[in-house]
Amino acid sequence: MFLPSSKRKMSTSSPLQPQSHAYPDLLAAQSWQTWLEREKKHFALRTVESFSGFLSVAYQASLLNEEGQPVICRIALCHLSELEAANLSLYSFNGSFLQKPRPFDQQEIRRLSPAASFYRSMIAVTWSPQKGFVICGTVQTGQWSRDLVSDLQGMMHPIPDWLIIHVRGPGNLVVYRGAERLATLLNGRVEGHGFNVFASTWMRERYWNERDRLTDFRSLAADSDVELRPDLLENFDANFFKRVVREIRDRRHGGTLVFGPEALLARLLDPGGPICAKYRVDRKQSSRPYQALLDKIVGKFIAVAKMKGRKTVGWLEFLKWSEEMPYSFSVQYLDLAGWLADMATVDGCLLLDPRFSVSGYGAEIQVPGFEDEIVHRALDLEAEVTIPESAEHAGTRHRTAYRLCRDFPQCLAVVVSQDGTVQFVTSRNGLVTCWSHLNF
Repeated sequence: MFLPSSKRKMSTSSPLQPQSHAYPDLLAAQSWQTWLEREKKHFALRTVESFSGFLSVAYQASLLNEEGQPVICRIALCHLSELEAANLSLYSFNGSFLQKPRPFDQQEIRRLSPAASFYRSMIAVTWSPQKGFVICGTVQTGQWSRDLVSDLQGMMHPIPDWLIIHVRGPGNLVVYRGAERLATLLNGRVEGHGFNVFASTWMRERYWNERDRLTDFRSLAADSDVELRPDLLENFDANFFKRVVREIRDRRHGGTLVFGPEALLARLLDPGGPICAKYRVDRKQSSRPYQALLDKIVGKFIAVAKMKGRKTVGWLEFLKWSEEMPYSFSVQYLDLAGWLADMATVDGCLLLDPRFSVSGYGAEIQVPGFEDEIVHRALDLEAEVTIPESAEHAGTRHRTAYRLCRDFPQCLAVVVSQDGTVQFVTSRNGLVTCWSHLNF
């Protein structure tokens, strides 16, 4: 059994109490508190009840199937003026609009969803006093739009301040205002918070310090009299981390990533060790593609900074000068994330060091379990408040991750379920702790 800690505050809710489930009205109430007041008035959504009705259409669409596939799409509520070509071009978006708008209902969303691929386009909805809410067409956003979230700035492009609903699967809705997530409805529960675990103290102490590669570039920067701020590599690494998880999630297969120091992974994979990798990688013979890509990107970035006469540069400058970076870098970035996700779909887990170099895949975690094991679900970023839960309620992927992090607290596991949920697992204050990550 995982040992308790006196340092941690815990919720005392009874596990015998039946769990209540949330539906669009509670999701609307959560989102309503933070949505812009002027937008509510413009779209005639003057009450939370009217907003709940709007979300209910998306909710009902999420329960449908089109040609045997679940409805997965993005729905954007915006003004007609915002859909003009000149305004869309500010975001590198393109519009395809209908001569005759269609009713905003779940069946129309179902039929239109194949033409509005989640990571390439959005279904555009507008409102008028005469017709109410109608579907006026689709907006092509490009695949970079999947990286636009509030906790980490988008890799390349901005996103308009529209109300955007992500329909992620049966009963799974995420409500955004532009890049800011307002609330999530998942597994019958409304989550008003979103954990950006990449900004946590424990991640910085345990993980980012392990992957601190500023020393790798200091000589290159010094030769050009350019200083690199730490936020450059932290944000780039975190964005890539999230991209890999997204690629796994998109495959609807599920998978587990296990991160740890290279020396620890080697020890875990030794004969008789707790992890048996069907496909163990020869680290001496294999390349380190993520490191090689960073070398090229940072080298070019420093050259651009020198050309502009800048002495100190970081993530904001990288975003600002993104158009001056070769497009081939973006292609390599996407291809590499997809390659790692391919390996993660092999039955078993994918083992990575903090530089995203692979130690093995198709790996089986062989850590024994105990009766009545407990995992602690974090209610805040630093896990100061947690809820103890029985590990038996989780699936096989999750339980093996819990056991590995119990016995080897240096490890960080990321479990992606087939239903798209993402959970981070590590040892915090002597307890096996998990965080649900909502911004993928």
